[in-house]
Amino acid sequence: MSIVEKAVDKHRRLEPQLREQKRARQQSDDAKVMAPALPNRDADSAEVVLDLELLAREGINPDGANSISEEFRRLKRPLLDAVFRDEESVEQASDGPRRNLLLISSALSGEGKTFTALNLALSIAHERDRTVVLIDADVAKPHVSRLLGIEERPGLLDLLKDDTLDVSEVLLQTDIDSLKVIPAGQRDEFATELLASKRMISIARELADRYPDRIILFDSPPLLQTAEAQVLAGVMGQVLVVVHAGQTPQAAVSAATELLGETPAQLVLNKSRSSTRTDYNGYYGSYY
Repeated sequence: MSIVEKAVDKHRRLEPQLREQKRARQQSDDAKVMAPALPNRDADSAEVVLDLELLAREGINPDGANSISEEFRRLKRPLLDAVFRDEESVEQASDGPRRNLLLISSALSGEGKTFTALNLALSIAHERDRTVVLIDADVAKPHVSRLLGIEERPGLLDLLKDDTLDVSEVLLQTDIDSLKVIPAGQRDEFATELLASKRMISIARELADRYPDRIILFDSPPLLQTAEAQVLAGVMGQVLVVVHAGQTPQAAVSAATELLGETPAQLVLNKSRSSTRTDYNGYYGSYY
């Protein structure tokens, strides 16, 4: 038998096996075509359903239909203008502040920073072309997480402790499409050190760079009571310092703003009566 004849005979004997292999490959290719694309990590996050009654009792209004909401519309406009003042991109130097990172803090506790953070986040979420990420960085008193019912979820502290975790694994989608949240995470005895770490700064910058079209809000601890807010402020584009009208000592406000160095800071006056208003809902925001 010649070489050619041997080859033909071998092919004839292998032909059923080759047909089976071809059929298997075709089925595999068909399956790949029919299979849906892998979902975006954000879309795969657990949904957070806002408790509207609980938020309303705290003076937080997701629907944007009262005078408090109007004050936050006034507050957010210059903030958004500062973030996107040049163009849609907010790219900056790798080691510099990020314009789309906003820290919300206060000199002391009990001044209304969480109230401000939540209302501001909801107000920005109502923008037609903006998305906001709200991060509960006040891990000692995680009021944002409590009000949203996510205090038991993995969050910021877990991200800081485990460098194998990706930001998207703790980023939760709310039932408002343009609002995502990151909980405080599981309590840790070294929470202060974790928040003041280089990894925290790295994560903040990663968030800003990964989502340059989003506003990233941090509800941080009070400036005069912990060190981590001051550390975080160094990478922020802007800081809002919430002041309890008629209660926070002027010296405390001055000391808090001095800790911010060159980071642009604005004061938000909270719980202030306005002579131009006939009603009083307990909160009033002013931009300076």
